[in-house]
Parts: sequence; structure tokens; C-alpha cells
Amino acid sequence: MGVEDIDYVTAGKRIFIELGTQLQIEFEGVAARLKTTLVGMEPDEYLIIKTPRATLFGGIKSKLFRGSQIVVRYLYKGTVFGFQSKLLEPIFTPKQLLLVEYPKIIEHYDLRSHERIDCFLPANIKIKDKERQGTILDITEKGCRYLIKALKGEKFPSVQVDEQITLMCQFPGIEDEHVVSGKVRNIGREEQETVLGIEFHEITPEVQKIIAHYISTAKEFS
Repeated sequence: MGVEDIDYVTAGKRIFIELGTQLQIEFEGVAARLKTTLVGMEPDEYLIIKTPRATLFGGIKSKLFRGSQIVVRYLYKGTVFGFQSKLLEPIFTPKQLLLVEYPKIIEHYDLRSHERIDCFLPANIKIKDKERQGTILDITEKGCRYLIKALKGEKFPSVQVDEQITLMCQFPGIEDEHVVSGKVRNIGREEQETVLGIEFHEITPEVQKIIAHYISTAKEFS
């Protein structure tokens, strides 16, 4: 899920979204983000979205079953909203549609406050006292997206949403390695890699300053 300013919305409160809104959806176990559109809604019960064309082919088609876990994201007035949900029912006729469970918790971040910077920063991650190598793919002052590739003969470390993790990374121009604590907010898995959406927390003012400086510098040269 999102990794920035988290805002929890109580169950039953109408989400900030309009019919015709463009959506991005991810199925559990599939790293690809699929584009689609919201076409209907029954508040507190379900959303109706168009079935993305890509889901009708290959391995993604196998995800079209009741209970399939998904992540939905969309943009509304300069803010990105997202939520975890599940597929209630795939409809194949007369139109190809997906009935998705109405969200209980919404997360959001303001694009105007926290700009995401693409990067390639090698970093080690510690999950349940097990350490692995990986790469930070993009970063904001509030979180990052982190890639772990499969090692030959090894399994991915077990990780769940909301699990506590620790990153050990070295930023360009900074001699020492720094420790960044975080919490897993979303997980994307493929056969050879796992991508974690991580929300930072309990980081020191020094590390916050280093991250902010890195983002500012990267923006100047982008």
C-alpha cells in the first residue's frame, strides 16, 4: 500500500472518488499495475470497475476468482489514495466487470508534499533477524519501494503487511551506513523478485535530513 502520510478512514465513510475515475490495480502475487476505470458503486458494499484487458491473458487471468486480494490506487485533486481489498465477483457477461469489496481503510499521500524520486540505491534489509541484499527503487521523505531478487537455491524471507523491518543503506556522498526503520505497507511478488512498499518510522533527525538532502539533490539533476 501507500508509504506516505497515512490517513485512516473509518468503515462506512464514503471514499473520495467519482465515477469515471482512472484506477491502477494490483493483484496479489503480480507486480504489474493494471489500468482501469471505476464505473459504479454501492457505498459500504462494493465498487464496480472495468476488467483490465491485461487480466484476460496469461497468468493474470488466473487471479480472477472470488477472494483474490488486490490493491487499488487513484488520484483525486492532487492526492493519491489507495486501499487493499478483495474481488467479490468477476462478471463476464454482458460486460466484463469486477465487483470489488468496499474499502474499510484508505491510505493517502499528497503529491504536492512528498515527491517520489526514482533511484537505484543498494541497501540491506533485515526481516525477522534475517538479512538480505536488495535495492531501493524510489524514495520519498516518508518511505520507499524496495526490491529483493531471488538468490539461487534460496527462498524469499517470509514477510507480511505491517511487519517491522530495518534498512541499512549508504547515501551518495555520505561515508557512513545509516539505519532506517520502517513498516511494510504493500507487497508485490513475482517468480524471481519481491517489491516491498515501506513506510519509514522512528528515524533520527540526522537520517531525515540526509534523505531530504538526497531527494533535493536528485531533483536538481533530474
